[in-house]
Amino acid sequence: MIEWDRVAELYDIYVQSDIDISFFIRETRNVSGQVLELMAGTGRVSIPLLDAGVSLVCVDASAQMLAVLQKKLAQKGLSARIQRADVRELNLQECFDLAIIPFNSFSELLSKKDQESTLQSIHNHLREGGRLICTLHNPNVRLKLVDGSLRLEGTYSLEKQQLLFWGLEKQQPNHCIVDRTQFYEIYDHHGFLQSKRLLNMQFCLIQKQDFEEMAQKAGYKIVALYGDYSYSEFNSETSPSMIFILQKGCNSNS
Repeated sequence: MIEWDRVAELYDIYVQSDIDISFFIRETRNVSGQVLELMAGTGRVSIPLLDAGVSLVCVDASAQMLAVLQKKLAQKGLSARIQRADVRELNLQECFDLAIIPFNSFSELLSKKDQESTLQSIHNHLREGGRLICTLHNPNVRLKLVDGSLRLEGTYSLEKQQLLFWGLEKQQPNHCIVDRTQFYEIYDHHGFLQSKRLLNMQFCLIQKQDFEEMAQKAGYKIVALYGDYSYSEFNSETSPSMIFILQKGCNSNS
């Protein structure tokens, strides 16, 4: 798993995407009871959902990421149950009508064993007929960015400082695993380097058929597959995402 603790206080600075927020607000709007948000991080999705009136249980393995989320909740006067846990071995002692894994975070699970364990663990925490929304990269599209080139992915203003955020990605030979290195450089207003850190990470580009087989093996029915957050039909060559809607308690094929 990725060592997010190392960059937790920087995460919200360079991760500012809101492309999926309207989608998750729409999908959670009519859920009775609490929604289970897995791999919630610092609350990029959690905060807008709470603002929209959704009741949340937020789970993540990183203590520091959850500490940032807890601080943000306090600042905004919001409330959610925060739980540090490994998604592969959930034991929350309750069941939910809806669980979500935003931002392709399921891809951080590198082995098929871990992926299967996670799907089964979530299945055990869903009520009969409950749903799981799992977002994944479309490998055919995502691989186009994996070329071994070092890229400046963003420049961000801090108080009297500037953060430069770099990324480099390489695919492991004959494998679905991508090795990614993220570089963080902080400069003062004179342009002098003040600090630098590095985060090595890996993610798995899971093929559509492989995920479908794992989901069905875990006891889910595949209700829908979208190619983006506008509910477009999935196209294997052009869709940026694979957004799966899974349901517990049905054994029919997709």
